[in-house]
Amino acid sequence: MVTIAICVGSSCHLKGAYDIIHQCEETISKLGLRDQVELKGTFCLGKCSQEGVTIVIDDEIETGVTPDNFQRIFKEKVMVKVKED
Repeated sequence: MVTIAICVGSSCHLKGAYDIIHQCEETISKLGLRDQVELKGTFCLGKCSQEGVTIVIDDEIETGVTPDNFQRIFKEKVMVKVKED
């Protein structure tokens, strides 16, 4: 099981966290990964000065997540872990 935690703190909220959440939900559903990927929200991860939204994939923090680079990050960071299971 891969866990994705998306920051919904004030800064990330303003940077589009809910757009990332929706994009993640759609991708998980489209790829049939509901039983392999857990999506949850989290509060501030202390990376507020970074561009974009901050997420945690398992224990790895990813900063600068935007709607434009989300699919690449999902493919490189999540799909690799799903295939390992």
